Amino acid sequence: MGAGAERSHDGTGRGAPGPRPAALALRAFRLWRILGTGLSFVVFGGGALGLALVAFPLCHLAPGDTCVKEARVQRVIHYAYRCFVALMETLGLIRTEWVGAERLSGPGPHLVVANHPTLIDVVHVIARLPQADCVIGDEYARNPFLGFAASWAGYITNAQGAAVVDACVERLRAGRTVVLFPEGTRSPPNEMHPFRRGAAHVALRAGVLLEPVAISCAPSMLSKGQPWWDVPERPGRFTIHVLDPIEPRPMGASDLPDALAARRLTATLRERIRERLSRAGLR
Repeated sequence: MGAGAERSHDGTGRGAPGPRPAALALRAFRLWRILGTGLSFVVFGGGALGLALVAFPLCHLAPGDTCVKEARVQRVIHYAYRCFVALMETLGLIRTEWVGAERLSGPGPHLVVANHPTLIDVVHVIARLPQADCVIGDEYARNPFLGFAASWAGYITNAQGAAVVDACVERLRAGRTVVLFPEGTRSPPNEMHPFRRGAAHVALRAGVLLEPVAISCAPSMLSKGQPWWDVPERPGRFTIHVLDPIEPRPMGASDLPDALAARRLTATLRERIRERLSRAGLR
């Protein structure tokens, strides 16, 4: 062979350099997080089915009225979600920081209203709340892994229409915690959907404060239209701010018709959450 054949493409005579160790480590870490994410959701689905078939029926067999039995199931879900969040953190998939979470720890009622950037927002919120009546989408209720749990826990489906507001008001008047995601589905990347007015109507009728929760995740993961295996280069950092509560009828608005009051309250709620996310550079 000629001497020129021994020279590399860069003319140095050396072989082309391979991937740097740091790049290889990043690839390996990303592959690990893809596998870890898949494992997490397998555990989630299997755990949900197992609880629905064993633990939740036992909660309902124990003495007590329907409310007491549902509260037992909700507490089991709370601990299960805490374990799931801990699993994802241990695997290096996410990091979670709560700010102002102590506002949710006092006696109820609490009307918790949050934005919805990722698939696991409800998991994070309920992992903080031993008792929570959630308003869930119909597709969630029909999910084979989650539907049983929702039924045993007495969750409210938004397919109930106007009766959703009645059900939420009834539970708040009983001193319970209700969790709502007024976008109705996950947010588009770096945006928020318009908020539905159901949460505002519930607050006005029940006479309770709205407790906004602003959820951000950077870098983006598990967002709308993003497949679960599309993991970012580093763990997703969830920052969850519990903001100052909002009066349903602030000073000077006590005489407004309910429809107008609900419209203004919804706009205030969305703006409060949007402002908090903007400070984090996410909106």
